[in-house]
Amino acid sequence: MQIVGYNKEDEFIDNLKEATLTCTYEELKNISVFLNNIIQEHNADNPQCCLHFRDFCKEWEKSSTDFIILIP
Repeated sequence: MQIVGYNKEDEFIDNLKEATLTCTYEELKNISVFLNNIIQEHNADNPQCCLHFRDFCKEWEKSSTDFIILIP
């Protein structure tokens, strides 16, 4: 697993050692559904994906944090 990202100034940061996710219980449930959908749709026969949480979450706004699941 590799964690990369961007800071608030849109500067790319490669290979973060760790990341903290701060969220509400409801947000955590939404993340769980998002990840479970990926597991169901992208199995061993179709493993590749590049999906944004922002595209899944109807409440997402431009000021919100996004994360991407990439399975090459």
